[in-house]
Amino acid sequence: MALASPHPARQRVAARSGLGTEARLVGYASGNFGKNLVFAGADVTFLYLLTDLFGLPGAVAGLLMLVAVAGDLVFDLLAALLVIRLRRVGKGYRWLILAGAIPAGGGFALLYGLPALGAERVWMVAAALLLFRGAYAVIDVPHNALMARMTVDSRARGRVSGYRLFFSTTSSLTVAALLTPTVQHAVSARMLELLALTGCLAGVLFAMTMAFSALASGREVPPPAEGLGDGIAVPLRDGLVLGMGLVAAITGFAVPTFERMLLYMGTYVFDRPESVSSLLIAVTCGQFLGVPFWTMLTGRYDKSRLLAAGHLLCAGSLALFAFCMAWPPLLLACAVLIGAAFTCVFMLPWGLLADTVDFVALRHGRRFETGLFAFYLVVVKASGAAANGVIGWSLGSLGYVPGAEQSALVRTGILVLGLGVPIAGSLGAFVMLRRFDIGHARHARVLAALSRRRHAVRGVVPFRPRSVPVPSRFRDRRPDWPGRAAKA
Repeated sequence: MALASPHPARQRVAARSGLGTEARLVGYASGNFGKNLVFAGADVTFLYLLTDLFGLPGAVAGLLMLVAVAGDLVFDLLAALLVIRLRRVGKGYRWLILAGAIPAGGGFALLYGLPALGAERVWMVAAALLLFRGAYAVIDVPHNALMARMTVDSRARGRVSGYRLFFSTTSSLTVAALLTPTVQHAVSARMLELLALTGCLAGVLFAMTMAFSALASGREVPPPAEGLGDGIAVPLRDGLVLGMGLVAAITGFAVPTFERMLLYMGTYVFDRPESVSSLLIAVTCGQFLGVPFWTMLTGRYDKSRLLAAGHLLCAGSLALFAFCMAWPPLLLACAVLIGAAFTCVFMLPWGLLADTVDFVALRHGRRFETGLFAFYLVVVKASGAAANGVIGWSLGSLGYVPGAEQSALVRTGILVLGLGVPIAGSLGAFVMLRRFDIGHARHARVLAALSRRRHAVRGVVPFRPRSVPVPSRFRDRRPDWPGRAAKA
């Protein structure tokens, strides 16, 4: 007998509910625009400022970035502890995002206002850098951890990852089209007031975006393992946790080295510094094209398999970029392909991390929600700052001289750092991710197991129907499992 179709009114209610949920997810993801604006903006341009505006040797600039590494290791862990303590007294992730928006934006503005203030001593620059990193950590940890509370569905988390990257890519376009050319112009013309004004505007835009993200996220969705407790002492011996740590190291250290070195490659290897902005925009356009493509695939394929494919595409497109340096039109096409690969590489680890929280909760009996996100952030940020340190130290050791014609050894070193390192990292990630077994179906089973454990702790044993019904000889007899469950 055919089943009756749902009532039209119920369909409309369900449609409105679905749209409201999706709007919450998009509103939450909008915070990535502000975060990427200040963090990626500083990541792309600040090392260049240290060497070409402040006039610091490459080794000293690298040492400052290593100081930032130490700051990130401490600040993210302290922020995680603060988040856990505040949640125990009823202050959620959104409250801390709202409270930290203005201090983090002010820290970024101060960083770019140092030259105009005449604060160019090394200790002043280091203090401002640590201030910005610390204020950013206070808002970054809760915003990322909030992703695990927006939805518990693995496929929906894939969509959230896509939305997050869409806003991050929009921010990257702003960095490539506005922030980077402005910094280049301010450095070459020594327009310090313009640099300071740019930092202030970016800081204000960051604070406004984060406030909107916190308010638009709505109520948090309670997970099946709500009462298992949080902590920062994550089980590092767990193979899944260790694997996510390696993914974080490659994502923070190896892959972004291409964009970090693009200013140097365009200025001293291609001898076309005016093409850097166009290449960054092409990479960003490739990311825009990749967002709907990879987001669509997350509903059909496991995120770990897609991430492995994205790393393989990244390695291949970077190798193609190396062979097309003499042909600018082909170089732009390669940059678009690199951007599409970057979409997958930077997008999917966050969805995998949210699922990892549930896997670890089942295995170890504790929900290291804030702890795992803080662990991942520490590794990503520390790896990124370590990459800047390695770049600065390598340039200084090779004999890099700012603004001068570079030797063949320096140009080779720039190419190895800008192309060789990310290719090697992506190939290593591809090999490792082929061993990941953390798909949609397995995650659904983990959620079901966590739900059963939660009910068992409360003294209720839920009925679990068989996947294939078994015909009974006593069709007219009422099942007695409800009575047995009530007695239990």
